[in-house]
Amino acid sequence: MKQQITKNAIEAAFLKLLRERYFEKVMVKDIVEECGLTRNTFYYYYEDTYNIVEDITMREVERLIANMKPGDSFFDLASDTLEFFDENAMVAKHIFDSSKKEEIYRYIRSAMDVVIQKYIGMQDSAFARSYGSLSKDDKDRLSRICQYILHGMIGDWLSQGMTYSLKDEMYQLRDLYDIFMNRR
Repeated sequence: MKQQITKNAIEAAFLKLLRERYFEKVMVKDIVEECGLTRNTFYYYYEDTYNIVEDITMREVERLIANMKPGDSFFDLASDTLEFFDENAMVAKHIFDSSKKEEIYRYIRSAMDVVIQKYIGMQDSAFARSYGSLSKDDKDRLSRICQYILHGMIGDWLSQGMTYSLKDEMYQLRDLYDIFMNRR
């Protein structure tokens, strides 16, 4: 319990600082000063700031997977994912505008892929009862489509100055998709 409280304090200090400055400008020294811990305590829990991003990302992945249900639409899953970015807009900006963005983005993309693969597997089980199971190639195609949508939306949001809600944009996309695809 105490370990989780300490980790939470480190993560909270890291996120606070990341809202104010670019990723490469958030130093361990600043984090420990912000949360009132020693450098040794920080290094007991984390090797570096990348490990903090990894922990936060993995916790978000676990949360998304735990909340998935058969029959959920991709739009619901995506809006839940995008809500995290909406709530942490400056964090996203300071990560994706930093000189370290490619390394971090690769990691986040990989984490998104885990969530998407889990989602497709869960939905395929329900789909298979009526239509038969999807092939591995088809699952991979669906995964790529889902990733293109998420990555494109996040990229556009960042390039347009994060002036709108990604979650709202996803629901508007869902409504347009439903209207357009159900036209006869």
